[in-house]
Amino acid sequence: MSIIQNLRDRAAVLLTALIAISLIGFLVQDAFVGGSRGLFSGRANSVGSINGKKIDLMEFNDKVNLLEQNYRQRGMQSNEMLTQNVVDGVWNNYIQEDLIRTEADKLGLGLTSKEMGSLLFSQDAPQEFKQLFQDPKTGSFDVNAAKTWFTNLKKSKKAEDLKSVNEQLMNPLVNKLLLDKYNALFVQGSYVPQWMVEKLNTDNSGLASISYVSIPYATVSDSINNVKISDAEINEYVAAHKEDFKQEKGRSVSYVTFDANPSAADSAKILSDLTMLKGQLLAATDPKAFVTRNNSKVPFFDGFVLKNRLQMAAKDSLAVLPVGVVMGPYLDGGNYTIARKLETRTLPDSVRVRHILIGTVDPQTGQAKRSDSAAKKLADSVFALVKGGGDFKALAASFSEDEGSKTIGGEYNIASSDINLAKEFWDFSFFKKAGDRDIVKTVFGYHIMEVLNQRNYEEAYKIAYVAKAIVSSPETDNAASAAATQFSGNSRSQKGFDDNVMKMKLNKRLADNIREMDYAVGGMPSRQMVKWIFDNNVGSVSEPFDLKDKYVVLAVTGSYEEGVQSAAVARTMVEPILRNRKKAAEIISKTAGSNTLEAIAAKHAVQVGTADSVRFSEAFVRDLGSEPKVIGASFDKNNQTKVSAPIEGANGVYYVQVKSLGAVSNPTSIDQLRKAAEAQIRQYANFSSMEALRKAADVKDTRRAAGY
Repeated sequence: MSIIQNLRDRAAVLLTALIAISLIGFLVQDAFVGGSRGLFSGRANSVGSINGKKIDLMEFNDKVNLLEQNYRQRGMQSNEMLTQNVVDGVWNNYIQEDLIRTEADKLGLGLTSKEMGSLLFSQDAPQEFKQLFQDPKTGSFDVNAAKTWFTNLKKSKKAEDLKSVNEQLMNPLVNKLLLDKYNALFVQGSYVPQWMVEKLNTDNSGLASISYVSIPYATVSDSINNVKISDAEINEYVAAHKEDFKQEKGRSVSYVTFDANPSAADSAKILSDLTMLKGQLLAATDPKAFVTRNNSKVPFFDGFVLKNRLQMAAKDSLAVLPVGVVMGPYLDGGNYTIARKLETRTLPDSVRVRHILIGTVDPQTGQAKRSDSAAKKLADSVFALVKGGGDFKALAASFSEDEGSKTIGGEYNIASSDINLAKEFWDFSFFKKAGDRDIVKTVFGYHIMEVLNQRNYEEAYKIAYVAKAIVSSPETDNAASAAATQFSGNSRSQKGFDDNVMKMKLNKRLADNIREMDYAVGGMPSRQMVKWIFDNNVGSVSEPFDLKDKYVVLAVTGSYEEGVQSAAVARTMVEPILRNRKKAAEIISKTAGSNTLEAIAAKHAVQVGTADSVRFSEAFVRDLGSEPKVIGASFDKNNQTKVSAPIEGANGVYYVQVKSLGAVSNPTSIDQLRKAAEAQIRQYANFSSMEALRKAADVKDTRRAAGY
């Protein structure tokens, strides 16, 4: 791992080392193929089970904690949403791993260590692995570098690190490869016979011209008794389509919110405070200290940003702002901002440099390698050799302690946006001219540096920003909190909740089908609200939940167990279907006795329409929308001599008469059609194979009872 890469992303150092250890463990121990995997310990405390095998709670916790820790090391903030995503990801990985490995064992599918090694050290290696060994010149995967790195790390014996990456990289990789093999059993069996392709080609070439009558369902009022839908009718429909109406254990709630967003007065106060700072920013002799002292939401960046990389809405105004002038306050996202242009200069967009590092510290451990004076003395000696005409590449290979560049002459291509480099290294690369060379000191030691070339010069600016977030004042937040608390205190039952909603003219909202492991209620992220809903009975009213921009009070209105949906739950989906059926019957009964399109149209006070280019291969009919039944009737030869039977479509009842049938040339060959059809089958097989396994599995999710 190179010094430059360390500067760009310190977390990648740990990740690379862990992957190395994991790879060693896999190749040496063949740890992941066959035998006991240790995934299910069988202890009493669990978060659920898969086909009777319990998922150990402590092991599950360890995996969640490890993933969260790695996210934090990559600079991601820990929050409720991240935790929930991690928990769901770990849970789904358990399910997929168990199901696919069980199925693979049944079928004799497996992976050998030799097979795994040949995959990782080839151009077919996983992208995540290949990215760690990219050639800095070409960006391609350097197989030899990966092998060399592996060889150098064979002696590592860190068991905890091995476990970490086994679970995060190697296990998922093996699961994916086993899934690919499993899917291949279906995919490789995909076949479309000649007659089917020829039929598909004929159908896709079909072209029809029709006349039609369209009577929309909306012409029949929802209020008439004949189209009202009873619970018994919904239950009958659900019973006939049980697979479509399966439900998990869930709850429904009603809720009200109390806005705690910044008021106009809050915004005006922040604007006023920032305006008062303009003069002080203008007069500040140390802009960095001033920005830091005033707790700016945009920290001071002691560097330059190219004009084309300015991202804020006011970028054009900032570009023409004279040096030394303060602009603002202006609105920038959720902040009010003032800005002072400190300096302008012309800089390249990218540079190519080379360096030889004489280190004072180990970049991975932070431990001292040599004294500063010893490093400086050695750097002076090496630099003297460079100035005397010594071969830079050979000197880099012999002396540089940047493992990522010493084998390629110490070279790097650096973009101006790569602001995570050491400041001294960046400044030399971009402020000096091509051909300049010198010794540069950074926190890592002494660099003998040379600028090789620079490209795409343009204006760049150093700007000091003081940004203040537009946030609610304590008074605004307290007022919202007090209103929510008072409402909750006066609404200790569902009836009290509803009565107070009416009395206070609040906007009551509903949220249905909330499941135990959901993260949000009515689109509002809050795992705590979901937990409260399932910890309380129907009719319970919550204390206010603080969601930062609002306070929420919930009332549990319903509860349903795993199984088939009741009429109350299924009504939203089923009622429109059954209502349209009844409306269709009303429309058809009114049409009885009419044998021509003109007569049918007259009875419903509509016009006869025409469509001259109906394609069998297309999903829509002009002016009608998506009506596949109408398209089918348009190619029925029986409808050439008479009006079709009534067609109950998605949006209304239709009557069709075919004026002519023909065909258009199809530029797609029979062979291309077969390949496309088989590709579609393969794509469906890849998706449906895992879904079928999940559907057939007996999965018990008890994560909430375990504290999640």
